[in-house]
Amino acid sequence: MQTGFTFAVRHYHDIHPVTREEFELQDRMVRKPCGSFALFVAGELPGDPEVEKAVSLEDVFAWYRDCPEQIRWSTIVN
Repeated sequence: MQTGFTFAVRHYHDIHPVTREEFELQDRMVRKPCGSFALFVAGELPGDPEVEKAVSLEDVFAWYRDCPEQIRWSTIVN
């Protein structure tokens, strides 16, 4: 069963609060089969589950404008 189409991924880095090591996080923008959009936000630490947030089309454009240098186009069917 198809759960969505990931059309963009934001890659960014954060610092672990205990070990002070840098690690990469990824947020995914998804178009769901029903036509709505969702942002899957990475957990705060490596291994934490993603959190799904329902977003509007206006939110999608705002997300693109926020940090365009961190966003890569994608073509992943989930």
